Amino acid sequence: MKWLRRLAFVFVRILLRPVLWAVKPQVIPENLDALRERLQGQPVCYVLRQHSWSDRIVLERLCRQLDLPLITTPSGDLPSIERAACLYLPVIAEVDEQNSPQQLIQLIAGAAEEHDVGIQFLPVSIFWGRDPGSETSILKLLVGDAEFAGGLRKLLIMLVQGRSALVNFADPVDFDSILERQTNHLRAAELLHRGLSFHFLRQKTATLGPSLLSRQHMIYTTLRRPLVQQALDEEVQEQNISRDQAYKRARKMANEVAANFDPRMIRFLDIVLSWVFRKIFSGVKPYNVDRLRSVANKYHVIYMPSHRSHLDYLLISWTLYYQGLVPPHIAAGVNLNFWPVGGLLRRGGAFYIRRSFAGQQLYSAIFRSYLDVLLGRGYPVEFFPEGGRSRTGRLLPAKRGMLSMVVESFLAQPSRAAALVPVYVGYDKLVEGGSYAKELRGAGKKKESAGELLKARKIFKSSYGSPHVAFGEPIILSEALNRLEPQWRSRWQEGDKTWLPVAIERLARMNMERVNQSAVVNPIGLVSAILLASPQRAMAENELLEQIERFLGLMRKLPYSRDIVLPEQSAPEIFEAAARTAGLSRIEHAWGPIITVTGNEAVMLTYYRNSVMHVLALPSLIARFLRHTESIEEELLVQRCVGLYPFLKRELFLHWPVREAEERVRELIGGMVELGLLKRDGSKLKRPEIGTSEYSAVIGLGRLLRETLERYTMCSLLLVYQLSERPTQRPAIEQHIIYMVQRLAILTGREAPEYFDKTLFRIYIDALVDQGLLEEERVNDTILLRVNPRLQELAEQWVWLLGPAVQQGMQQLVRDPRLSLQELENGESKD
Repeated sequence: MKWLRRLAFVFVRILLRPVLWAVKPQVIPENLDALRERLQGQPVCYVLRQHSWSDRIVLERLCRQLDLPLITTPSGDLPSIERAACLYLPVIAEVDEQNSPQQLIQLIAGAAEEHDVGIQFLPVSIFWGRDPGSETSILKLLVGDAEFAGGLRKLLIMLVQGRSALVNFADPVDFDSILERQTNHLRAAELLHRGLSFHFLRQKTATLGPSLLSRQHMIYTTLRRPLVQQALDEEVQEQNISRDQAYKRARKMANEVAANFDPRMIRFLDIVLSWVFRKIFSGVKPYNVDRLRSVANKYHVIYMPSHRSHLDYLLISWTLYYQGLVPPHIAAGVNLNFWPVGGLLRRGGAFYIRRSFAGQQLYSAIFRSYLDVLLGRGYPVEFFPEGGRSRTGRLLPAKRGMLSMVVESFLAQPSRAAALVPVYVGYDKLVEGGSYAKELRGAGKKKESAGELLKARKIFKSSYGSPHVAFGEPIILSEALNRLEPQWRSRWQEGDKTWLPVAIERLARMNMERVNQSAVVNPIGLVSAILLASPQRAMAENELLEQIERFLGLMRKLPYSRDIVLPEQSAPEIFEAAARTAGLSRIEHAWGPIITVTGNEAVMLTYYRNSVMHVLALPSLIARFLRHTESIEEELLVQRCVGLYPFLKRELFLHWPVREAEERVRELIGGMVELGLLKRDGSKLKRPEIGTSEYSAVIGLGRLLRETLERYTMCSLLLVYQLSERPTQRPAIEQHIIYMVQRLAILTGREAPEYFDKTLFRIYIDALVDQGLLEEERVNDTILLRVNPRLQELAEQWVWLLGPAVQQGMQQLVRDPRLSLQELENGESKD
């Protein structure tokens, strides 16, 4: 019968040959070089998840196209180094009368005798379409990715879904490694089968997602949750309404929240977004996808990206879909729920959340329950921990409400394995750049609407370079909780939640730090950092190119993190790439061109600089100490940097723990000495000779943190000189600082967005409170801040890092009695 089966297979191969023209599958991963290298010189056995001759024929064709080992071994024969074999998972599982997989055992035993190396079992998943399954329409039944489709139905599936097919090559399993754990061939074969079965199951879930429930079923399930039922009872009592009226309110809220995920809409959006991105971008660049794919095969994934543009969620979902992973359900602001965008996004997986839950107990219960249902079903979820888009390019402090809900949902079922995935999203040129520049200059934020959407068509008139989507190192939730609170399981079971707020805060910070660890230093970010550090935002072109080389050399010698992405181009190529999107001006001169930037372009350059500033923050702090002096004692420099590090860490989400700051500072000093950016003279460190390119690089490096240090100094001096005598309400302090900084910005010509960003001043004040330099005092439910005398010493350190002109301007401004907080408060009270 074997020869008859082979004859039938040949007949099917011939029959399907005309059909194969319609099959253009997407191959995951795109780059198979590492796989080819690993399989070289090894006997290979491909494994398919189901018995399908059409799948095998497609696989054979791909092996020829992709230069992978060819399947030339007849069915049931052993693979050799020259000839690969193919098996189906159901065949591997076939057992004899003794309930043992004899075919697999014979195959493995024979290979072990014939070859010195074990067989490489390579799982290959083939998906015809990307629908996880939920519909019962005739069309779905006919052309869906049915695992047990008959011959005619499979033929129809290939014709209809051929261009939507996806083929995933996993990492091969070396059977020798299994034998090291289980020397018995029978047990080893069973272990292999279980491992492959689990792999295919997880691969299907990661690629297609769990089977979908209808939107109405999700809403029904949400409203039946005990938390919602309790909130309904409270609503009836507090509002003095009937149960039916309360239920109608609840259902309306649930309808406002719930997504309506539709695979057909995902496919439609894939086509539309692919066209849009080709028009406005030169190519979307993803990073660390292989690691993410491995995590998605093992854990329930929660994506927590940075938020810089409305395109972020579209880019992330499109990237995941293109990389063979299921797009997540996305928590979107209710401001985006306007016609026609709201419905489209809802069918693409968006569920809507209000800005605040305050005083809305019923809504809070419904949203929490809906999120819990989503997570309980195993759907991947995405939310932006910053809450809103960053207008300055820096990461914003994470809001912890959504993260708290996610963590509590998993604590309720700790057996579920979950991973938080940080995502860095960066742009060569920001689509919203023009509106951001206006907002930073005081213009109001425009409300999202259909009219504003129509205006967005003008983006097709410009080129925006490349967006970058980098997936950071995942946070395995159970492992992170074990580190943060070793007794979390028992304390949660006992109903003790006192440890949870601190754990949530640390998880939120950890995520933001890992977002920055995976940052992409693109050409415009690097050039912006260098150009804005020049006194008048202008540099000779040859000096700019030299500094690009110096900065790159430092980042490559001592990289910020293992995930950081640095430009691979040469300095001229980096400059040209930045010039194309940054609005740089070139002024021709007899002694060489001068590069400069002015106006709104200069404001936007600060945005791009801020997105990568954390990468160079510590080297900049070190260089800053030599900005106004030729030398400094090395130990003094180290201790000063270590003392100031906590403030930079909090604002820029630097990832080194405070206890490791000294070690990192010493490493950086050593690297800067080796690169010629610093010189050792006994116990002192000296800057390079004036006039050298190394000197220019150190001075430019020291200017990177100029605005940040000026903010710290202004805030510290104001607190010391105006608030040291009496405690003051925090809001009044924050507003007064903003007024002072706005005045200083006008006097000094500063245009950096962070000069007007209240968030950054709040972060610094929080850091002062954490360090005990500001003391909180509660009086009649009002929090007052009192200055600790030690703040005087810190203020003097900040002042020392600034130039004489800025020092004088600040000292004069904060000591001006007409601008004191007390005088202004008295004036307001008289009015």
